[in-house]
Amino acid sequence: MSELTNISSRWCNGVLEFFDTRTLETVDVQAPVKFFDEFMGKTVDTTNVWTFAAVNSGAIAGQAGLGGYARVTTGAADDDDADLATALNWSTTKGCVMEARLAQNDADGTAINVGFSDATGEDADKIAITYATTKATTNASNAALFFQDPDATTDLFRCMSVNADTDSTIYSVSGTPADAAMHTYRVEILPDQTCKFWFDGAHVATIASGIAAATSVCPYVAVINRESAANTLDIDYIRVWALTR
Repeated sequence: MSELTNISSRWCNGVLEFFDTRTLETVDVQAPVKFFDEFMGKTVDTTNVWTFAAVNSGAIAGQAGLGGYARVTTGAADDDDADLATALNWSTTKGCVMEARLAQNDADGTAINVGFSDATGEDADKIAITYATTKATTNASNAALFFQDPDATTDLFRCMSVNADTDSTIYSVSGTPADAAMHTYRVEILPDQTCKFWFDGAHVATIASGIAAATSVCPYVAVINRESAANTLDIDYIRVWALTR
């Protein structure tokens, strides 16, 4: 069967999207501005395209494999973190969408963030949102993010937004974190600042007035150790587009 027979289209937030009917992953969009990185090269451009920050021996590199992917490797100490982001080129007033597909090598040994943030990185040994026991700690002032943290009493995928340092309700997402399991994360910020979250193609949360208007944000992926060992985060792709020009 031709791969093309598995591609369909949909209108979403006023943008024509083409998606894979098997996985529900977005494959292309007719948007006024779009940025797709499939990480097909031997290296990841951290000079002209991406901002990458990591403590100790953290690194990012392109990996050989069907379709290509980037591998983020943390340092080997507890709380060593790594952050990957573009420039702050996306507007919460114009609206924007991010979709990413990635996997942790050790879900019990790392915490992750995926979505939009108002900073390309946080201080050393910190990421935008962490979660210990039953409480979230937010370091970003404005953000719309999925997160998972094994320091939680119950280790789940979760999502929330932050509007001018005010945290939203936290939403739990079905699914148990597992090693090397690829998941698709999609975060939408609408022009009225409503934030919508989709996990593996399923809608999991809508937060009205979830983020401050007229705020510049960036697609943001981060990982932080929860053990004294080097870990990896494999990123298959990151796709971002604006809803209006």
